[in-house]
Amino acid sequence: MRRLCVFALALLCGLAAATPALALPHLSKDRARAISTLVNSFVNDVVKRRDLADGWKLAGPELRGGTTRSAWVAGHAVPVEQFAARGRDFRNSWYATWAGSGEIGLDVTIHTGRGANRQVIDESMVIAKRHGRWLVEALYPNAIFRLGKGHSGSCVSSKCKVTGIYDFGAAPAAGGTAPGKARIGANWLWAVLGAIFGLPLAVLLGAGVRAGWRGRRERAEYAASRLH
Repeated sequence: MRRLCVFALALLCGLAAATPALALPHLSKDRARAISTLVNSFVNDVVKRRDLADGWKLAGPELRGGTTRSAWVAGHAVPVEQFAARGRDFRNSWYATWAGSGEIGLDVTIHTGRGANRQVIDESMVIAKRHGRWLVEALYPNAIFRLGKGHSGSCVSSKCKVTGIYDFGAAPAAGGTAPGKARIGANWLWAVLGAIFGLPLAVLLGAGVRAGWRGRRERAEYAASRLH
Protein backbone atom coordinates (compact mmCIF):
# COMPACT_ATOMS: atom_id res chain seq x y z
CA MET A 1 0.00 0.00 0.00
CA ARG A 2 2.89 2.36 0.80
CA ARG A 3 4.27 1.78 -2.70
CA LEU A 4 0.89 2.63 -4.19
CA CYS A 5 0.80 5.90 -2.26
CA VAL A 6 4.31 6.79 -3.43
CA PHE A 7 3.29 5.92 -7.00
CA ALA A 8 0.16 8.06 -6.69
CA LEU A 9 2.20 11.02 -5.45
CA ALA A 10 4.70 10.68 -8.28
CA LEU A 11 1.90 10.38 -10.82
CA LEU A 12 0.23 13.48 -9.41
CA CYS A 13 3.43 15.51 -9.80
CA GLY A 14 3.87 14.32 -13.38
CA LEU A 15 0.29 15.07 -14.35
CA ALA A 16 0.40 18.47 -12.67
CA ALA A 17 3.34 19.38 -14.87
CA ALA A 18 1.69 18.03 -18.02
CA THR A 19 -1.84 19.40 -17.52
CA PRO A 20 -1.26 22.94 -18.93
CA ALA A 21 -0.19 21.43 -22.26
CA LEU A 22 -3.18 19.09 -22.30
CA ALA A 23 -5.99 21.59 -21.85
CA LEU A 24 -9.45 20.44 -22.84
CA PRO A 25 -10.64 21.87 -26.16
CA HIS A 26 -12.73 25.04 -26.14
CA LEU A 27 -16.07 24.84 -27.94
CA SER A 28 -18.26 27.73 -28.96
CA LYS A 29 -21.74 27.96 -27.48
CA ASP A 30 -23.35 27.04 -30.80
CA ARG A 31 -21.12 24.00 -31.25
CA ALA A 32 -21.63 22.88 -27.65
CA ARG A 33 -25.39 23.22 -28.08
CA ALA A 34 -25.33 21.13 -31.27
CA ILE A 35 -23.23 18.44 -29.59
CA SER A 36 -25.54 18.39 -26.56
CA THR A 37 -28.50 17.79 -28.85
CA LEU A 38 -26.66 15.01 -30.67
CA VAL A 39 -25.56 13.24 -27.48
CA ASN A 40 -29.04 13.47 -25.97
CA SER A 41 -30.73 12.07 -29.08
CA PHE A 42 -28.15 9.33 -29.63
CA VAL A 43 -28.29 8.03 -26.04
CA ASN A 44 -32.08 8.00 -26.08
CA ASP A 45 -32.54 6.60 -29.59
CA VAL A 46 -29.62 4.16 -29.85
CA VAL A 47 -28.21 3.35 -26.39
CA LYS A 48 -31.71 3.04 -24.89
CA ARG A 49 -33.13 1.68 -28.21
CA ARG A 50 -36.00 4.16 -28.11
CA ASP A 51 -36.02 4.91 -31.84
CA LEU A 52 -33.41 3.04 -33.90
CA ALA A 53 -34.74 4.45 -37.16
CA ASP A 54 -34.05 7.97 -35.95
CA GLY A 55 -30.75 6.81 -34.45
CA TRP A 56 -29.61 5.57 -37.86
CA LYS A 57 -29.72 9.18 -39.08
CA LEU A 58 -27.37 10.19 -36.25
CA ALA A 59 -24.73 7.55 -37.07
CA GLY A 60 -21.77 8.31 -39.31
CA PRO A 61 -20.30 6.06 -42.03
CA GLU A 62 -17.70 4.56 -39.67
CA LEU A 63 -20.37 3.39 -37.24
CA ARG A 64 -22.69 2.18 -40.02
CA GLY A 65 -19.90 0.42 -41.90
CA GLY A 66 -20.49 -3.10 -40.60
CA THR A 67 -24.29 -3.17 -40.82
CA THR A 68 -27.29 -2.20 -42.94
CA ARG A 69 -30.20 0.07 -42.18
CA SER A 70 -32.69 -2.80 -42.05
CA ALA A 71 -30.52 -4.80 -39.62
CA TRP A 72 -29.92 -1.70 -37.53
CA VAL A 73 -33.58 -0.70 -37.31
CA ALA A 74 -34.55 -4.29 -36.46
CA GLY A 75 -32.02 -4.22 -33.61
CA HIS A 76 -30.09 -7.21 -34.97
CA ALA A 77 -26.81 -5.45 -35.81
CA VAL A 78 -26.39 -2.26 -33.82
CA PRO A 79 -22.66 -1.81 -33.00
CA VAL A 80 -23.52 0.08 -29.81
CA GLU A 81 -24.14 -1.66 -26.50
CA GLN A 82 -27.62 -1.23 -25.06
CA PHE A 83 -27.99 0.24 -21.56
CA ALA A 84 -31.10 1.08 -19.58
CA ALA A 85 -29.80 4.60 -18.97
CA ARG A 86 -31.57 6.51 -16.22
CA GLY A 87 -33.26 9.76 -17.17
CA ARG A 88 -34.28 11.32 -20.46
CA ASP A 89 -32.07 14.39 -20.70
CA PHE A 90 -28.39 13.71 -21.45
CA ARG A 91 -27.46 17.13 -22.78
CA ASN A 92 -25.16 17.78 -19.81
CA SER A 93 -23.71 14.27 -19.57
CA TRP A 94 -20.59 14.89 -21.68
CA TYR A 95 -17.42 16.92 -22.02
CA ALA A 96 -14.91 17.19 -24.87
CA THR A 97 -11.52 15.49 -24.46
CA TRP A 98 -9.92 16.35 -27.82
CA ALA A 99 -10.73 18.14 -31.05
CA GLY A 100 -9.27 17.82 -34.53
CA SER A 101 -10.14 18.81 -38.06
CA GLY A 102 -13.86 18.08 -38.20
CA GLU A 103 -13.64 15.52 -35.36
CA ILE A 104 -14.21 15.73 -31.61
CA GLY A 105 -13.72 13.17 -28.86
CA LEU A 106 -16.20 13.16 -25.98
CA ASP A 107 -16.45 11.52 -22.60
CA VAL A 108 -20.07 10.57 -21.90
CA THR A 109 -21.37 9.49 -18.48
CA ILE A 110 -24.38 7.18 -18.26
CA HIS A 111 -26.11 6.13 -15.01
CA THR A 112 -28.01 2.84 -14.84
CA GLY A 113 -29.85 0.82 -12.22
CA ARG A 114 -30.85 1.69 -8.67
CA GLY A 115 -29.93 0.59 -5.18
CA ALA A 116 -27.57 -2.37 -5.18
CA ASN A 117 -27.56 -2.35 -9.00
CA ARG A 118 -26.49 1.29 -9.45
CA GLN A 119 -23.78 1.77 -12.03
CA VAL A 120 -21.93 4.64 -13.66
CA ILE A 121 -20.72 3.83 -17.16
CA ASP A 122 -17.98 5.99 -18.63
CA GLU A 123 -18.13 6.00 -22.44
CA SER A 124 -15.92 7.42 -25.17
CA MET A 125 -17.70 8.94 -28.15
CA VAL A 126 -16.15 10.16 -31.41
CA ILE A 127 -18.21 12.56 -33.50
CA ALA A 128 -17.38 13.98 -36.93
CA LYS A 129 -18.88 16.65 -39.11
CA ARG A 130 -20.26 15.17 -42.34
CA HIS A 131 -21.91 17.43 -44.91
CA GLY A 132 -22.55 20.12 -42.33
CA ARG A 133 -23.96 17.76 -39.65
CA TRP A 134 -22.37 16.27 -36.55
CA LEU A 135 -22.68 12.46 -36.52
CA VAL A 136 -21.54 9.75 -34.12
CA GLU A 137 -18.70 7.63 -35.52
CA ALA A 138 -17.91 5.54 -32.43
CA LEU A 139 -19.20 4.83 -28.92
CA TYR A 140 -17.61 2.34 -26.55
CA PRO A 141 -17.27 1.93 -22.75
CA ASN A 142 -14.07 2.86 -20.93
CA ALA A 143 -15.10 1.72 -17.45
CA ILE A 144 -18.03 0.59 -15.33
CA PHE A 145 -18.29 1.74 -11.71
CA ARG A 146 -20.68 -0.26 -9.50
CA LEU A 147 -21.97 1.89 -6.64
CA GLY A 148 -24.06 -0.67 -4.75
CA LYS A 149 -22.85 -2.43 -1.62
CA GLY A 150 -21.11 -5.77 -1.88
CA HIS A 151 -18.69 -4.81 -4.67
CA SER A 152 -14.93 -4.55 -4.24
CA GLY A 153 -11.77 -4.47 -6.30
CA SER A 154 -11.17 -4.19 -10.02
CA CYS A 155 -11.87 -7.04 -12.45
CA VAL A 156 -14.17 -8.15 -15.28
CA SER A 157 -16.76 -9.75 -13.00
CA SER A 158 -19.93 -7.88 -12.04
CA LYS A 159 -18.93 -8.56 -8.42
CA CYS A 160 -16.14 -6.01 -8.63
CA LYS A 161 -16.36 -2.32 -7.86
CA VAL A 162 -14.68 -1.30 -11.10
CA THR A 163 -14.31 -2.87 -14.53
CA GLY A 164 -11.95 -1.01 -16.84
CA ILE A 165 -10.59 -1.68 -20.30
CA TYR A 166 -7.33 -3.04 -18.89
CA ASP A 167 -9.14 -5.54 -16.67
CA PHE A 168 -9.96 -7.58 -19.76
CA GLY A 169 -6.25 -8.29 -20.15
CA ALA A 170 -5.92 -9.74 -16.65
CA ALA A 171 -5.32 -13.42 -16.09
CA PRO A 172 -8.53 -15.33 -15.28
CA ALA A 173 -9.13 -16.56 -11.78
CA ALA A 174 -8.86 -20.24 -10.92
CA GLY A 175 -11.67 -22.16 -12.58
CA GLY A 176 -12.49 -19.20 -14.81
CA THR A 177 -15.65 -18.22 -12.93
CA ALA A 178 -14.70 -16.23 -9.84
CA PRO A 179 -13.42 -12.68 -10.21
CA GLY A 180 -9.68 -12.24 -10.35
CA LYS A 181 -7.69 -10.52 -7.64
CA ALA A 182 -8.25 -6.80 -7.59
CA ARG A 183 -5.41 -4.75 -8.95
CA ILE A 184 -6.12 -2.03 -6.37
CA GLY A 185 -7.81 -3.57 -3.38
CA ALA A 186 -8.65 -0.50 -1.30
CA ASN A 187 -11.83 1.35 -2.21
CA TRP A 188 -10.57 4.57 -0.68
CA LEU A 189 -7.62 4.57 -3.05
CA TRP A 190 -9.94 4.33 -6.05
CA ALA A 191 -11.88 7.33 -4.78
CA VAL A 192 -8.75 9.41 -4.13
CA LEU A 193 -7.15 8.57 -7.46
CA GLY A 194 -10.40 9.27 -9.30
CA ALA A 195 -10.80 12.64 -7.63
CA ILE A 196 -7.16 13.69 -8.15
CA PHE A 197 -6.45 12.29 -11.59
CA GLY A 198 -9.87 12.16 -13.24
CA LEU A 199 -9.56 15.20 -15.48
CA PRO A 200 -5.86 14.83 -16.44
CA LEU A 201 -6.30 11.13 -17.14
CA ALA A 202 -9.38 11.84 -19.23
CA VAL A 203 -7.30 14.22 -21.33
CA LEU A 204 -4.48 11.68 -21.68
CA LEU A 205 -6.93 8.94 -22.63
CA GLY A 206 -8.59 11.29 -25.08
CA ALA A 207 -5.24 11.94 -26.75
CA GLY A 208 -4.63 8.20 -27.02
CA VAL A 209 -8.09 7.55 -28.43
CA ARG A 210 -7.58 10.34 -30.95
CA ALA A 211 -4.26 8.86 -32.09
CA GLY A 212 -5.79 5.39 -32.43
CA TRP A 213 -8.82 6.76 -34.27
CA ARG A 214 -6.67 8.65 -36.76
CA GLY A 215 -4.39 5.66 -37.25
CA ARG A 216 -7.31 3.37 -38.06
CA ARG A 217 -8.75 5.87 -40.51
CA GLU A 218 -5.39 6.35 -42.24
CA ARG A 219 -4.93 2.58 -42.59
CA ALA A 220 -8.43 2.29 -44.08
CA GLU A 221 -7.71 5.08 -46.56
CA TYR A 222 -4.41 3.46 -47.56
CA ALA A 223 -6.09 0.08 -48.05
CA ALA A 224 -8.79 1.70 -50.19
CA SER A 225 -6.18 3.44 -52.32
CA ARG A 226 -4.49 0.10 -53.04
CA LEU A 227 -7.70 -1.18 -54.61
CA HIS A 228 -7.72 1.50 -57.32
